[in-house]
Parts: sequence; structure tokens; C-alpha cells
Amino acid sequence: MYEEDIEHALRARKYNAIRADERELINAITYDTDGIIKRRPCFGYSEEFIGELQEHDINICDPDGKSDGNWTFTLPPMY
Repeated sequence: MYEEDIEHALRARKYNAIRADERELINAITYDTDGIIKRRPCFGYSEEFIGELQEHDINICDPDGKSDGNWTFTLPPMY
């Protein structure tokens, strides 16, 4: 009886968590001065968001490709 409601709630929860992670990263980019931002592997990002970052010359290493297991975002140089 509640199966669809529960499934919807879980999807919404995941969606909202990803959006919060993306907003947090955008905030970190705004105030970064080092050019490298690291995030724990539990953070999640949508494919669309990752694509937009790459279109703006932000290099991304996902947790699977790193020895420390973290997301690493390398920003373009400041002008």
C-alpha cells in the first residue's frame, strides 16, 4: 500500500542529498584560493553537474581513480 510512496521518498532523499553536495561544492569553488578541492567519497554528484564542471575546465578525479579515495577537483587558474 505504501510501496510507491516509500520509493518516491527514497528517490527524493537521494536527489536532495546530491543537490546539497553540488551546492556545497559550488560554494567551495566560489571561495577557493588554492585551485584544488577535495571531497570525501560519500559525496555524490549528478552526471549533468560533472559535465558542466568539465565544460568549465575543471578537472575531476573520482574516488575510484584516486589512491586516497577522495573526489579531487582541480580548478582552472585565476585570471
